[in-house]
This record gives sequence, C-alpha cells and structure tokens, in this order.
Amino acid sequence: MATIAKKDIPAYVRKCYQASRTANFELRKEETMRLGFYVGGDKQWRDDEIIKRRNQQRPWLTINKCKPAVDQIEGDIRLNQPGPQCHPVGGGADGDTADIIEGLIREVEYRSHAQTAYATAGKYVAATGYAAMELATEYVDDRSFAQQLVIKSIEDPASVFFDPTSRMANREDAAWAGKLKMYTKSEYLGAFGKRRVTESRGYQSARGWIQEALGIDGNLADINEWTGGGNGPFYVAEFYMVEVEQVNLRLYTDLIARFDDEEVPEGVFPKDGNDYARKVGRRKIIKYVCDALEILDQTEWVGSLIPLFPVLGPEVYIDGKLHRLSLISGAIDSQRALNYAATTATEIVGHLPRAPWIGAKGSFDDPRWASANTEMWAYLEYTPVQITNEMGQQVVAPPPQRNAFDASIQWILQFAQYFSDGIKAVTAIYDPSLGQQKGDQSGKAIEQLRSESNAGNYSYSDNLHRTIGIMYDQMCCIFPKILDGPRAATIIKADSQHEVVQLNQMFPEGQDKDEKGNKKKANNICLGQYSVRVTVGPNFQTRQEQALATLMDFFKVAPQALAAPGVVSQFLRMVGEGNPKVEQMADLISPQQGGEQTPQQMQGQLQQLQQQNQQLQQLAQQLNQAIQAKLPQVEADKFKAALDSLTKIRVAEITASKDLDRVGADRETSLLETQLGFAHDAATQAVDHEHERGMAERQAQAAAQQSDQAHQQTLEQQQQAADNQPEPAGAVQ
Repeated sequence: MATIAKKDIPAYVRKCYQASRTANFELRKEETMRLGFYVGGDKQWRDDEIIKRRNQQRPWLTINKCKPAVDQIEGDIRLNQPGPQCHPVGGGADGDTADIIEGLIREVEYRSHAQTAYATAGKYVAATGYAAMELATEYVDDRSFAQQLVIKSIEDPASVFFDPTSRMANREDAAWAGKLKMYTKSEYLGAFGKRRVTESRGYQSARGWIQEALGIDGNLADINEWTGGGNGPFYVAEFYMVEVEQVNLRLYTDLIARFDDEEVPEGVFPKDGNDYARKVGRRKIIKYVCDALEILDQTEWVGSLIPLFPVLGPEVYIDGKLHRLSLISGAIDSQRALNYAATTATEIVGHLPRAPWIGAKGSFDDPRWASANTEMWAYLEYTPVQITNEMGQQVVAPPPQRNAFDASIQWILQFAQYFSDGIKAVTAIYDPSLGQQKGDQSGKAIEQLRSESNAGNYSYSDNLHRTIGIMYDQMCCIFPKILDGPRAATIIKADSQHEVVQLNQMFPEGQDKDEKGNKKKANNICLGQYSVRVTVGPNFQTRQEQALATLMDFFKVAPQALAAPGVVSQFLRMVGEGNPKVEQMADLISPQQGGEQTPQQMQGQLQQLQQQNQQLQQLAQQLNQAIQAKLPQVEADKFKAALDSLTKIRVAEITASKDLDRVGADRETSLLETQLGFAHDAATQAVDHEHERGMAERQAQAAAQQSDQAHQQTLEQQQQAADNQPEPAGAVQ
C-alpha cells in the first residue's frame, strides 16, 4: 500500500473505521440481535410488542433456551482447555528447545489468565458468530526494560474493526485493523493530558479551527462523533497498519539468508550469482495510538501479523455478500414462537378464575358481586328476579352462573414443545447433553446423542483452536526478539510445575561437548524453526485425579498389587501432590530409589543383603536335614501299611464264598494299589524338589559373591577417583 504521511494518519484511521462499519452494518445488526437472545428477557421481544402489551396490561414471558446451548460450548472450552505442543521443524531446532518454547507459551497463558480470554471468545463466537483476542507486549515491571508477552481478552468484540477486503479465515491478509476505546473527558486528560480534541466546544465552534489545523473538509461529522462535540466521550484507536517494503535477500557462505540491513558475522560473505539473491516484500506492522486529530503514540510491532485475532463463525458468500452464522442464529424464530406460546398459555390460565358471572338484570344488588373475581367471599347473595319464558309465563330467573369455558391448553403446550424441539435440532444440543431426562433412555443412546451434539457444533470450538494456533505461531516468532541474549526465564511444564531455565547460553548437562570433552548445551531459541499445534483436553490436575481414581479401583480388584515393592510409597506421593508430611510417610515405607548414595550407605545395604542371604541359606539347610531324616521312616511306614492291607484283602478273597464278596475285594484292592502308586510318586517328587532347592541355593551363593565383587570394585573406583582429584589452591602440603 502507498505510504501515508504521518499528519494524515488520524484521518485515515477514521476513514478505515467508517469503511469497516459500513461494510459490516448488516452483520453487526444481526450480531446485536443474537446477543440479545443470548441474554434473554425483554431483548427476545420486539420493542413495539412490549409497549402494546404493557399498555394493555398483558404479560410477556421469556423461556430462554438459547443461553444453555451457548453455555455448553463455553463450558466445554473451560473443561477441555487448549494448550501448546511444540515440535522442531529444522534449521538447527531440537526437541529440548521445543519443550522450552512450549513451556514459555504456557507461562504466558498462566500469567495472562488466557483461559478466561479463550472462554470469552468461545461464548461470543457461539452466541453472535464473532469474537476477538489480542496479543500484546508489556514491560516486566516499572523498573525494567525487558518485555514479555501477554494475551488479552476483548470483552466487546464490536470495538474491533478489520479491513473489509480481507478474506482469510482469521483475516491474516488484512492490510489494517484497529480497536476503539472510549474515554470520558477526565479519563482522557488523565491518560494523555491536554490535547487538541479537548479544546473544541461542539460541532459549530470546532468547525473553523479543525479545518485550519488539518486542512481537510467533508469529515467534520466523523470528527464530531469521535470527540463527542468536544465534551466527550472521546474515541482513541489502537490502529495497526501493514507496510510492505521491497528489500534484497541474499544467501551467505554460512548458508544463512539475510536481508541487506541485517548484521553479517566476520568472515561470512554473500554467494555470487543471481540464484542467491532476490527481492522480497518484507512486512512491517506499525502501531498508531491516535484520537480524532493527532497521533498519541507510535511503535513498531515485533510480530509478523496484526496482533488482533478474530474468531469467526461459519461464513458463506451469497452473490458476493458475506453472511456469518452463529450457534443460535437459526433458533431465533423458534425461540420467539416458544415465548408467544408460553405467554398465551399463561394468559389463558390467568383468565380462568376471572371469567364473568351471568345472571338476570337486577340479580346483582349485593355490592360484593363487584369484587367476586378479585376477592374470596364466604357466600354471595343474589336478588330473585321474575322473567318471562318462551310460553309468556312469569317465572323466577335462575341464579347467576360463571361463564366457564373450555380453554384448549393442551394444543398450546404441544405447539410450544414443537418449537422447543426445533431449537434443539438447530443447535444440536439435546436434553441428555444438558443432564435432563437421563432415566428415559439407555446410556448408549445418551452417549450417541452427546456425540451428535459435539459433531453438530464442533466448528465453533475448532475455529477458536485455529485462532489460538495462529497466536502460538506468532509467539514463536516474537520470543527470539524479546528474549534475545543470555538470560534466565520461567517456564511451565506439562505437569503445571514451574521451572527456571537458562536461555541462549552454554551450560552443563547437554549433548554437545566443548574442547575439553565436557558435556554442554545451549537452549538457543533464536536458532531453528518450530511448529506449534493446539492440543485440547483436561488439564494435568484433572488427568491426575482420573488416574488416582482408576488406581484405587484397580487396587480394590487386585489388592495383591500393593505388595509389590515401592507401589504403596509411589501411590502416597501421587495422592500427596508434594505435601512434605506425605513425602515423609512415603520415604518411611520405601525410600526413593535412584538417588545419590554415599559409600557408607552402600556398604550398609550390602551387609543387610548378605545377612538375609545367610539366614535363607541356614533355613534351607535345616529344611533339607529335616526332610532327609524323616523321609526313609515315612516311606517305610507307607509301604508296611500298604502290604498289611493287601495281605488282608487277599485272605478275604480266598475265604470269600460269594461273588459279591469277591467283587468288593477286587474294588478295594484296586483302590489300595492306586494309593500305593500315589505314595511312591509323592516320595519321588519330594526327592526331586530337594535337588532343585539345592541347585537354587548354590545359584544364590554365586549371585551374592558376584554382588560382593561388584561392590568392592565400585569402592575401589571411588577411592581411586578421590585420590586423582587435584588439591584445592592454597592447600598445605
């Protein structure tokens, strides 16, 4: 775009605002109406209808079913909070630095209360189809020159205006954008001091000096609107304008491309040839803070995109005209009809006890009849009146009767239910999704309806996540500019724990080695390219609570798992979440493994293991001796008892005189022979088991000897390392 003179910037800002307002007039009108339906109350009724009903003393009711649908989108965003996931792409990027960038983004979100900005944007985009968020920089404190990023929530998206010619999903191609803020006169003077806009005294009196000061004509109405006729409120715009300048980009001998105005290290030269140089349109974003007449501040934004990020609902173009939808845009007519149906039913029910009394003229002499529909009387007296019937005879008229009528309430309620179902169909929010009527259907059906609801309105939360992803990419571009040079920075890890890391400097415990062979590392966030995507799900605290609940259910089913070494202590540490007293209890049950131990501690643990091994060996020997001593006698007794029984059976067989006795003797003989075989097998198995036990004892002794040798080698190495360490300077020889 053409360069604009600095003195013309305020007029250009007012012109851009007017162009955006004109182009989006119909959209803004619809957004305002949808926001009224989200709020409910009188805003769901037309003003003329309310005036008519108020004059006629008739009711108007609002059954707001639009707000719960929007609340579900907002609640889902609050429960499943978006977060960053950074990956190295190339150019010297590495995984550890990607984790640091990811932690820096979390720290910005934590410090900025970004979840509030995300939830607010989700609410507005679901209700109206339009929301916005802002990325800005601020000084760390009043005494610092260091800057830090901050995510700002925009409570009124109508205050943000964009280039109407931009078409990309998040308006990344906008040539300009801005945000308006209104100040009272005292607020303006306190923020900016006395300025030219505070000197005007209304449209007529301001006309002359404004024209003289600016040399312009035809925009006095805009100036008057921005200044409130010189008395306020005063409009102040934070206006971002994209400037594109053509610069030379060259590839140097270190294979890094640089612009001509960038510093080049010594010994590095541009490569020869036209293939290594080209013209590039470099974007530069200038931020102007200006009122109706002058620039109040001017800075250059450090990012590559305008830091106002819109979150938009589904958009369609019909004959070149933009139409933007929201979650409740299709439910407005059904909501109006539902309100009419509910009001009509209520009005009919309210009229039932006020139905008129009908009787012959002269029957209502008692003055209490005048308040019969408003007060409860114990009895009502009427005056009998003579009337002429069809036959011409004089008869006494019947007593007064109430003109009761059959009000068709049922069809009105069905009418209301029809439009209520219409709202559910449009918003894809069904009763089971809102916790209603869960007993009417199976759990599978409820889960199916919930999945249909999520799929039907997922575009709103997905558009929000897409905008957040663009903000994350901008943070990756800005961090190297505001966090350049060696420094310490606070990051937040995935488990919500804070950690201070060193940036852009060499420090120990890395993968690269210096000339002396020492391992060192540099978390250089200025080097390499990184990609950040948005992950959505419960936060770490929620996931930990779910894991604890699952573990408790598992221990109920398998309590023997608690007997495993270290399980109880680790479970206590999870439950305690860093509580010192719980940590002490866990250490008493099972000290933390893997920590550094002194040689004395290692020697003590080894002695305990050796004592346990000796006790096990003694117990095994005692069991072996007992078995060897008792086994021959036990086996001899078993064989003797078996032989005696067999002899008795054979004698009984010989002396038996009946076939039945012989059959019984055969059955007992077979059973006893089987028992005898079992006894022999048991004895054989006992001998084999004793042999295996002896082998196990010998293997345990060998393992203990190897452990002693390994420990002795460790002690010798530690002693040798201590002897080789140089003595400190100044030590006495």
